[in-house]
Amino acid sequence: MQREARSRRFQLKIVEQHIVTLSTHTEPQQSWIVLDVDRTLMNTTAWYHACASPGLLLDEQGVQEFLSLNSRAYGPQPTLSDVEFRRRTLDLINASPLGPCTAQRMQDAGAAVAARLALYPEVAGYLRHLQYRQDPGPRILFLSAGYEPFIAGIVEGLLTRCLLNGLPYEVMGSTLEFEAGRCELGTVIDGDRKADAVRSLLGAGARIELLADDSYHDHELFDLVERAGGRTVRVEHEPGARSSRSWREFMASLPDVELQTRLTTGATNYALADVDGVFAGHGHTLANLPPADNGIGVGAMHQDLYLRALDGLCRTATGNPTERARLRELLLALIQSAGDRVLLRGRLFHLASPPYLFADTTTSRERWHEALDVSLDCLKILAEAGVLADWKALPRAQRWLVVGALDHLKNAATHALDVLIKANVADGAPNVLDEDVERLVESCHLAYWSTVFDAPQVAHVLGAEGWSTLRRAVDECTGPPFAMRELDDPRVIAVSALSLAQQLEQSGDWPVGVIDFPSGALDLGLAFRVIARLTRPDKPAVGVAHMAYSSKNAMRGLEEDGAPSFDHLMSRVPKHFQERVHEWLDGGGTVLLYDNNVTTFSTLAHVKRLLGRRAPARIRATVACVNYENIARHLRGAAAEPLCEGWEDVLDVRPVADYLTAFATWGTSAKTLALHRMYAALPAAAPHLPASLGDGQDWLFKVCRVHNAVDLAAVVRAGANAIGVHAVAPREPAYSPSQVRHMPILPLPADAMADLPLAHHETASVREMAAALPEGLVVVVVMEDVPTVCDWRRVRTELGLPASSALQLQCRVTAEEVGLLREEATGGLICAIGADQADFAAYFRFLDGLLDPATDHILVDSSAHQPDLITGARDMPGAAVSPPRPTGDWFPATSMRGNRVPVLVADDVPADVLLERCRSLRRQGVRVAGCDTQNSVEVPKPAQRYRLVGSADVQALVRKSPDLLARWTTALAHHKTSAERADTSK
Repeated sequence: MQREARSRRFQLKIVEQHIVTLSTHTEPQQSWIVLDVDRTLMNTTAWYHACASPGLLLDEQGVQEFLSLNSRAYGPQPTLSDVEFRRRTLDLINASPLGPCTAQRMQDAGAAVAARLALYPEVAGYLRHLQYRQDPGPRILFLSAGYEPFIAGIVEGLLTRCLLNGLPYEVMGSTLEFEAGRCELGTVIDGDRKADAVRSLLGAGARIELLADDSYHDHELFDLVERAGGRTVRVEHEPGARSSRSWREFMASLPDVELQTRLTTGATNYALADVDGVFAGHGHTLANLPPADNGIGVGAMHQDLYLRALDGLCRTATGNPTERARLRELLLALIQSAGDRVLLRGRLFHLASPPYLFADTTTSRERWHEALDVSLDCLKILAEAGVLADWKALPRAQRWLVVGALDHLKNAATHALDVLIKANVADGAPNVLDEDVERLVESCHLAYWSTVFDAPQVAHVLGAEGWSTLRRAVDECTGPPFAMRELDDPRVIAVSALSLAQQLEQSGDWPVGVIDFPSGALDLGLAFRVIARLTRPDKPAVGVAHMAYSSKNAMRGLEEDGAPSFDHLMSRVPKHFQERVHEWLDGGGTVLLYDNNVTTFSTLAHVKRLLGRRAPARIRATVACVNYENIARHLRGAAAEPLCEGWEDVLDVRPVADYLTAFATWGTSAKTLALHRMYAALPAAAPHLPASLGDGQDWLFKVCRVHNAVDLAAVVRAGANAIGVHAVAPREPAYSPSQVRHMPILPLPADAMADLPLAHHETASVREMAAALPEGLVVVVVMEDVPTVCDWRRVRTELGLPASSALQLQCRVTAEEVGLLREEATGGLICAIGADQADFAAYFRFLDGLLDPATDHILVDSSAHQPDLITGARDMPGAAVSPPRPTGDWFPATSMRGNRVPVLVADDVPADVLLERCRSLRRQGVRVAGCDTQNSVEVPKPAQRYRLVGSADVQALVRKSPDLLARWTTALAHHKTSAERADTSK
């Protein structure tokens, strides 16, 4: 009795600690949704199903004994109390021959039961609506009397089944004490404990937006929420009902949510498909996909589970310590650690992400090659060790690691296909796609999906000779090679393909071919082809082709507005696939158009209408996801993107999921916000920097606004030997609001010097960078007003920059001002002149006679940062207003010919354009010492974000694009070679 009392006190303490943790970790004004589970979200009690299912928690005999206990506790004349029923049921589970009782087994049982249950459709609609809420949205607390690990499995399974994994939530339930394979009853979460949890959240300043529960007698629980201004749903349990009258009445008070719910559950072909059959037939198979609770398909594992699986897989694969260490190194390269969690996709998967996400200085193309190398090497080791041949014997957690390696290989191959398709449809482009490339990419998809659905089929991937051809083809494609793919969530793709096959099979309209649409839907055609072969081998194989067309291209200025012509659509099909598409269209069978989502329905409407007019084939259309929010807005007359005419009849087969916005300007979509939450908030180690740049160079390659170690490593890697640090930030209070869109993680420092023009959010990252500057790097401080000598010293000191730093004045100067600063600016002066200045010739001669040619430079600026455009009030007397930039050969070379002081040429233009301008000036007798890239090497402004780099108290606003910098590396090498040839010819 004493041990039982101590155990109960311990369990009660755990519950109290959970309540305290919830309250202490909630932000003031954080909104919460508090939901009971059994008979509130669904029309049943999940624990009953778990215990009444032989082979799950109990064997056949145990199930019969449980049913007897259940009848005694909840029959017409109960003879067992609730506590006694719980205790005896746990005794049955402890005595079961099925295995030891652990928290993981309880959670697995919950997930297994969830595959057979269904949320009320009104609940699913309400939760789906929460996915549209902008950050910071509400968090959900599933507050249940059920056992916490079991309820956690139920919740995870239900959200996975409804493809709602991205909702942020917590689970709190009754406790169990696990010891030596047995479990004992802890503290039951009754009405009083639920009220304690709600009271604690409210006391911490949280807002409880909604509470739903089926316990009518717990008046205090409902009263607490209502008194605090929240809403409550007292759910009345109606035996046998497939939907909930209580939830319907609540939804009627939310017209926007109710409209979206009606759209998803109606009888139309744009309503969601009923995927119960998919999960009933393939739920066990889909469990080979790692769990993802972020809504975008990034698998995640607890770090302890991951490390156990990693060690186990490496031991299984090889007994050689060296080979085991190599396999471990390869697998670790594929993941990203996030506190106590491991994300199974990292920098080698998200090839199109801005550099700030991973503080990476490599180009997307380099990461693509690395992803191929790592995943292929990893799979070769596993295959040679026989691990893949014995796939079904692997524990599930180890399977997730293997699936992760195949995921990276499939992703890299699909990115390559996307690049080659776009290159192929460009005007005058060579045919870079052929059967070998197509077969290799499909083999990667087959390897992945066969591993998920049956057993790995990897021979055609590991033994392929086409990888060198594929690599060479991708490397020959110019421009940034990789774009974000909207849909790369494997569970949505699999469920969509399975549901599509099921619907087409039932309709008797099996397609001869599928046309999908890069970049967002490029996985879908191949996934459908492969998954149909694996799950329906008796059906004819479905051909696949790709059409690089989107109605959004007109909005992006890439195509003319309006419906396209048939010939234009066919020109957007790569040459390799055109004959195949014509055969389908002329054959009279069914051709399926398969996209990842619809927002306006325009893309599918245009293609379906044009192909249907020109061909005897039956043209059908479907998508994986639908943007129901935009449909609802359109029906209310408030859509930002109105639907196309006839949108109701565009889809012929039902989708499976609501559209999680993704393909939008970085930072505005749900997918990119999810990526930001997962990766950018993790402190990243500062990249390695060389101690020295080596031999001095006679050409200055200057990159401005380098304020952190990440950007510094990127520009030095690209060949820069001079950087600009900007002391040009607007003074408070204008500065801080300008940084809001870049999402500072840390607040403005309390000791920020408001009287100096410093980027105060970045001063710590500049100081950290300054402590590791390579020897030989020229550091230039850029200022837009002439500083006093005292302020020049203060700025340099505050930023931790060396005394040898040069000073760039992006403004007009006088002889007196230059004279005062010359002795203090020992690194030299750089004075800017705007190429568009009306008095360019006179001011250039003034600077050329004033500055010291041994130490100083004149920056000839033709970008938006010209001095007249920044500080017009400082114009010299008599200077005219700067006119618009002339067209053609506008550069005033004649005014600079024979200059004493060397010139730096600056503009926001690509590398080849600016370097050719430098060569042209040299040919005209101008002494040119280097170039300044201005903003031409930065990622777009919306893609610039702060992140923690180096230490927890230093944040960096990462701006530089390794992909754009790589173009400068190539162009500078060509420039240097050309200069050497010119010198030799003399």
